[in-house]
Amino acid sequence: MSVLIEDKQNALERRWRKRSLWALLFLVPISLLSISYRDINELIRYRDMLPVDVAAGETKHYGGSDWQFQGLRKVEGIRPGRLPPGSVPIIARFVVEIGDPDLQNLWLMCAIKLTDRAGRTWYPSSVPGMPSPQPGIETCSSTAFSGAQKGERRVIEENYLVPSDVADELVATLGMHSERPFYLRFAKP
Repeated sequence: MSVLIEDKQNALERRWRKRSLWALLFLVPISLLSISYRDINELIRYRDMLPVDVAAGETKHYGGSDWQFQGLRKVEGIRPGRLPPGSVPIIARFVVEIGDPDLQNLWLMCAIKLTDRAGRTWYPSSVPGMPSPQPGIETCSSTAFSGAQKGERRVIEENYLVPSDVADELVATLGMHSERPFYLRFAKP
């Protein structure tokens, strides 16, 4: 009789062990997700993850304003020796019609970047020997704090120093905190 009771207890114990193991398959991922939810949310909010392609010459509403990519141009005439060998300075130009004038919030973390086919990214930089921008030309950050009003048109340029072998394949992208994880990827005009 005691052997029969022991067999029933062992069978019951094995059944509960199997159920517990199956429960772990669901509980561990749910636990990890709940623990890392905040990190995943921050990752999504601060990274450009989902591209929105913009055709050449097209105007796209983004960050409360209408953006049009004017193109990339190489800068010529910088004195020899001012730039690292094998590099070329490039200017990216946009024309923006201000929609919502709350640019300090909408354009927070505004990032205009250049990307090549391999996925490498270049951020705006100070380029030695680069001529000063013409009056009326701003950067993304300076426009955000300029007090621009609805309906104003602004010219935005950013300077980059990139390897000369990828200069012709670069694509401009635009990302802002208010629109992430979506970002704009512009075709060349």
